[in-house]
Amino acid sequence: MIRAAGVLSTAAALGCVVGDSSGGPSVDEGFTEGLPVPAVPEVTFATGFTVSAGPGYRIVHASADPSALAERSARLWAEDVDRMVLVARGTRPRIPPDLESAPVFEVPVRSVTVNRDADALRVKALGHIDRLRGIGGTGIYDVDLHQRVESGQLAAVGSALHRTTNTEFLLSEGIEAAFFRVASLEHAEQFDRLREVGVPAVPMFAWAERSYLGRAEWIRYLGLFLGAEAEADRLFGEIRARRDSLVSLVVDAPPVPVIWAFRSGDRWMIHRNSLESELLEDAGGQNVSAEASAGVTAGGRGFSEGVPMTDEEFLVTASRAHYWITWDRTDERWPSDGYLEQIPAYREGRVFHHRVRTRPEQGGDDWYEGAQVDPTSVLADLIALLHPTRLPGHRFEWIAPLERVR
Repeated sequence: MIRAAGVLSTAAALGCVVGDSSGGPSVDEGFTEGLPVPAVPEVTFATGFTVSAGPGYRIVHASADPSALAERSARLWAEDVDRMVLVARGTRPRIPPDLESAPVFEVPVRSVTVNRDADALRVKALGHIDRLRGIGGTGIYDVDLHQRVESGQLAAVGSALHRTTNTEFLLSEGIEAAFFRVASLEHAEQFDRLREVGVPAVPMFAWAERSYLGRAEWIRYLGLFLGAEAEADRLFGEIRARRDSLVSLVVDAPPVPVIWAFRSGDRWMIHRNSLESELLEDAGGQNVSAEASAGVTAGGRGFSEGVPMTDEEFLVTASRAHYWITWDRTDERWPSDGYLEQIPAYREGRVFHHRVRTRPEQGGDDWYEGAQVDPTSVLADLIALLHPTRLPGHRFEWIAPLERVR
């Protein structure tokens, strides 16, 4: 499981020199004394991280919401919170005994890797793309990041946290923080192994947030490590303000019945109680499949993007929806025409996919990048779809009619 493994000793992580003639805080036996307690930022929407502080250091606590995890992983992480100590570069505060085994990061970190495209975009948004050394793989929507991968400026470190992660690169290139999405038991075990061999791994749980603003707030998490707190706060503040402005447009609008579902094998995957459900509600929609007590995941290997529903169950539920939002661009993999024509939204041409922003030639899909970092443009599209008079002249960025290929 993820533990606060001591993969970086305090002295090695800080690279401090005993003694200081610069007129700064005094140094006694290698410790920088008299350091103030850093300010503790208030985390407003994200549930996956918190921050506390002591003299000269911060403690970042990270964990995934158990309700967004598969059963085995939920048991694994329910009481296991990762703790990381952040200290200002060039200082060596006294770390309490209960934190001595926690990994220590000297901030701002000067070189980072990520294994998810959205986190690369967060680093770029914070103005520190120059510190990014590696990314998950070569398929990415953002043109600038894609060109950096193609030119060799960014190495591929492996997009999934498993045994093929490029550990040699992470160790040989002096990476100071490797941000990894941890979403299953297998991921957690590999994360521990990376820390054991000395990789300065940092867990990312943005995927597990049940709120879209909670997921967006993870830019502040990266900002703590990059020394970009002010910029992260500004960017998140702008996202929050746009969200509030958009929601105010439809606060008095009659809710429009809608469903969010896509096809997976021989079943439907439905958003009952997830951040997509929250987007629908904030856009003035009524999610006909909503269930407050419903889980977010299915299966035993971690997060999937919905809960399953049989064809028969879906037919009953979808019959109540005026609009249908889906991941599928086409109806090619869907059941027969006779089945689909029984669903009013399909029969009357009110099925819309959210896969407009793709670049197949780059293997990139901005739904997993830009929409994760700033979801307000998705919210605007949903409002314009469900309540067009509230956003007249709106130009859709994400949503387009389902392509019928039958």
